[in-house]
Amino acid sequence: MKASMYEGNHSFGLHDYEPKAPGAHEVQVDVAYCGICGSDLHVFHGDYDYRFSTLPRPIGHECSGVVAAVGAEVTAWKTGDRVAVCPLDYCGSCVACDSGNHNCCAGLNFMGLDSAGAMCNRWTVHERTLHRLPESISLTHGALVEPMAVCFHALDRSRSKAGDYAVVIGAGPIGLMTALTARYLGLRVVLSELNAVRVQRARELGFTVVDPRETKLKDFVLKSTGGVGADAVFEVSGTQSGLNTAVELIHPHSRVVLVAAYPHPMQIQLQKLFMREVDLTMTRNYNEKDFDDAIDMMAKAPIDFDALITKILPLGKVQEGMELCGSPSGEVVKVLVDCQTRE
Repeated sequence: MKASMYEGNHSFGLHDYEPKAPGAHEVQVDVAYCGICGSDLHVFHGDYDYRFSTLPRPIGHECSGVVAAVGAEVTAWKTGDRVAVCPLDYCGSCVACDSGNHNCCAGLNFMGLDSAGAMCNRWTVHERTLHRLPESISLTHGALVEPMAVCFHALDRSRSKAGDYAVVIGAGPIGLMTALTARYLGLRVVLSELNAVRVQRARELGFTVVDPRETKLKDFVLKSTGGVGADAVFEVSGTQSGLNTAVELIHPHSRVVLVAAYPHPMQIQLQKLFMREVDLTMTRNYNEKDFDDAIDMMAKAPIDFDALITKILPLGKVQEGMELCGSPSGEVVKVLVDCQTRE
């Protein structure tokens, strides 16, 4: 079998790969599609090299697939089941796990970053990581469940409710999905984005989008809310300018939710949050319920999920996919890897 492996130094290559035999409570999944995530780009850029004790190693965690084999004590799954994988390998006994917050497990192994991932023909995972995909969700769209779960977790953490006015800063993959999730839950949503390709894609999905180079975002939000300001701001750009903007848009007792990953130190104007007694909320990954909620939405909502997928590449072209996703032009939204096609 084959896997695309991170080799270090901004390089991925196709390698022979022997999947681990399933243990008693493990399942082997023939990976159908795996998305390239912002976290994978951090790997590509070397930001997460400290998480790799050995190289080369396959990465990837946004995946769909079909069960190929099950361990001796697995009863809930059988060969042929269609699944998405929740890549949290948690201890189950720390303070966070005891409260159900497995995403913050003290010894969390985030599969695909801290251990071997899904960019391979066949992936061996614990049975508890699997979530069933209904027939109404294609395997292509099934690879979007994991990033959509990120967005459900962010909305849950924001304590938002139907009718709230929300601003999403950044219309990349997670930004667009955050906006879709917020709208599905009944929020009024405006997106802020600079990239023309992503602006157009967001508008095609029916969103109001502000390019802050053309329209002052704060003025737009104040006008739209009768001078009040946003109830919730989701910072998804991962940029200093995004953080600076977020604190300008809120009203007293509103919420600023940091959804992006920040691998480098950033600054935020805490005094402005202090004066308005604003909740500054962090989010990390998701929990099992967020996965279930994402699958439920994707099965029911009349959303063109194909609009989120810019390109599908074979397993042997992960390097090209990383370069596309990391391009300054930002002309792609989501790139998927077809893990059963080599070239």
